[in-house]
Amino acid sequence: MKTINLKKIAIAGAALVGLGTATIGVVNSQTQPNIVQAATSKIKVSQSSAVKKFQAKYKKAKIESINLEKEHGRYVYEIEGFTSTKEYEMKINASTGKTISSHSERRDRGDKKSALNLKKTISRSTATKIAQKKVSGSKAIEWNLDREGSRSVWEVTVTKNGKKSEVKINALTKKVISVERD
Repeated sequence: MKTINLKKIAIAGAALVGLGTATIGVVNSQTQPNIVQAATSKIKVSQSSAVKKFQAKYKKAKIESINLEKEHGRYVYEIEGFTSTKEYEMKINASTGKTISSHSERRDRGDKKSALNLKKTISRSTATKIAQKKVSGSKAIEWNLDREGSRSVWEVTVTKNGKKSEVKINALTKKVISVERD
C-alpha cells in the first residue's frame, strides 16, 4: 500500500516539475525573441512534406486546413481534410516528421466543407514575410491556413516585445485583411 502511494506522489511531483518548466518556457519565449527564433529553427519539416505525408495516408482526401503551432513544447503540423463521407486529421512533429496521431470519423450529412487550393496559395514563408513586415520588428510563431467563406486565408501570429498580433492575409492575393493586437 505504501509503495503505491509513493509512486503516486512521485508521478504527481514529476508532473508538477514538468508543468513548471513548460510555463517558464512560455514566459521566456514571449519576452525574449531569441528564444522564439531558436524554437522556430526546430521546424525541419516543410509544409509540403507534411501535406504529402497526409495525402499518402488519406489518398482521396481534400485538405481543409493546415496549422503549425507549438504543442507540448514542440512545433506540430495539424492537417485536416475530408472526402464526401469522412473527415480526417493528422498531427505531425515538425522537427522529426513523425506522425503523432491520425484519425478519421464519419462526416455529418449536410456539413459543407471547402478545400484549399494549395497550388494557388502563397507559401507559409511568404505569409510570414508579409505578417512580419506589417508588424515591424516582430517574429512569426504560429501559422494557420484555412478557408473563410469563399477565400483562403493565412492567419499568422507574430510576437513583438512580448505582445502577440494576429495578421490575416488573403492567401491568393497577398493582401492583408486585418491585424488584431492583444
